[in-house]
Amino acid sequence: AAPATGNNRLAGPDMTSSDYYFNSYAHFGIHEEMLKDETRTRSYMLAICNNAHLFQDKIVLDVGCGTGVLSMFAARAGAKKVYAVEMSRIADQA
Repeated sequence: AAPATGNNRLAGPDMTSSDYYFNSYAHFGIHEEMLKDETRTRSYMLAICNNAHLFQDKIVLDVGCGTGVLSMFAARAGAKKVYAVEMSRIADQA
């Protein structure tokens, strides 16, 4: 396999479709775009916080958490423990 370069796990012909998928979420730009989408982010926040009874004292697993914003909303809603798991390299920056 090719060595890791920058935010890329692999480079060139050694990349699999999974590598391309996860690499697409490794760049801050896509996360910045989602976070700046106030309607989207606020809708998620309201959905979680307005249903706090579903999160209160629960253990939450946020798979593909990106920057962790939904994990933070779950914690704010009263989750006992939140596990935020991210495969892409955005986790190094988040």
